[in-house]
Amino acid sequence: MAIVLVLAFVLVPLVLTAALTPIALALFPRFRSRESKPQSSQVAFATRTSSRLPLVGGPILALALTIGVLFHPDAPLWPLAAVAGFFAFGFIDDLAKTLRGRGIGEGLYFAVVLLLSIAAAALILSRDFHDLGTLTPFALATHLGTDAWLPLAIWYFVLILGTTLAAGFSDGMDGLTAGSATILMAGLWLVAGPVTGVWAGLTAAGAGGALVWNLPSRWAPSARDRPRRARAYIGDSGALTLGATMAVAAIVAGYDLLWPLIAAPLLLEGFSSMIQVKILIPFIRRLVDPRDPDGAPLPHQCFSLPLLAVPLHYHWELLGLDRRSIVLLFWVTSFLAAAAGVVAVHLSAAAIPALILCGVVGLAFWLSAMWLRPAFLHVDGESVSVMHGRPIQLGPLRLFRRLETIQDRRLAEVVVRADLAGQPRNAYALSQWMAEAQRP
Repeated sequence: MAIVLVLAFVLVPLVLTAALTPIALALFPRFRSRESKPQSSQVAFATRTSSRLPLVGGPILALALTIGVLFHPDAPLWPLAAVAGFFAFGFIDDLAKTLRGRGIGEGLYFAVVLLLSIAAAALILSRDFHDLGTLTPFALATHLGTDAWLPLAIWYFVLILGTTLAAGFSDGMDGLTAGSATILMAGLWLVAGPVTGVWAGLTAAGAGGALVWNLPSRWAPSARDRPRRARAYIGDSGALTLGATMAVAAIVAGYDLLWPLIAAPLLLEGFSSMIQVKILIPFIRRLVDPRDPDGAPLPHQCFSLPLLAVPLHYHWELLGLDRRSIVLLFWVTSFLAAAAGVVAVHLSAAAIPALILCGVVGLAFWLSAMWLRPAFLHVDGESVSVMHGRPIQLGPLRLFRRLETIQDRRLAEVVVRADLAGQPRNAYALSQWMAEAQRP
């Protein structure tokens, strides 16, 4: 009976989020993003503009989580303080998109999230809340001791910052953040148990309720003529709240060392942007300083970067997967990693292979994306097709996407003479070569 009551309390955020979201849509019809945002981080061939997306999902999710925590008999209240700043900042950003058509600048956005992550890590350590999880071998505090405040502070800060940024970046695709959070937090709740993992259970329920109205593509009950078909979006207020709450839940439950393994597919959303845009591109520009023959700086798209676009879901989209397939890809890999984590915790005989499987899932997800990055040309008679990916087909599965087809006999002959057909190359360099080859 006690387990039934705990489960009933945990499901409160799911019911509240799913029930209150359509009411909020009716009451606040103007709370919609008006932001237009070209994707400057893309390697080539793509520009995106966001439409008027209803952002009520985030505040409703935060409200439902708060109510669920306040009414749950075993839920500690302090994590509310740790994540409240993330919600407030995300709500300000959503409000700016609604009122002036653009959100907070990228530099300020990152700086504030960084400061909030430092504050959350300091709160955890200052109140000794991390002591709750030191009974498990998957907590760093178990091995270092709770007095090792400096390495623990750095570790908790990295977890919170990485997870929060990943959730914020993944919100760009319908259902990706909410669905991944539901799967990962449900897995963590199964690992930690109904009491220690109560925050994980509450978060999974809240994310599940948001997912009801944020399903992608044809799954969502919305008009067919909308380019993005979800009924409600969690926006930055919901995404930052979910990201911070997931990291804090892992720390409280004592599974912070396991979290990067089971959450690897989602975390790569954030780290892909940090690695490519914040590290590799500035490093190449300052160290190599690549330039055209006339001395002008080369565009970053021609660099040897890991991905066609960041965050990671844009890369998969350019490779030819539709949005629903991309979301399913993230869900499936998250489920595999979370399931392996559950096995590692509950079956000691299979712990090592299961942990290795967790790491393999995340590594394979990243390496496969990198391997499929190039572009190549395909010649069919007098036409030339530009493809993204690798010239490989496994039955019905094609590891490439047809980007465009050009009817040009002379270009086809040049491609054949240069032996470029089927040869993977940098997408931007290939587009530049084609522009030169088509000149009279």
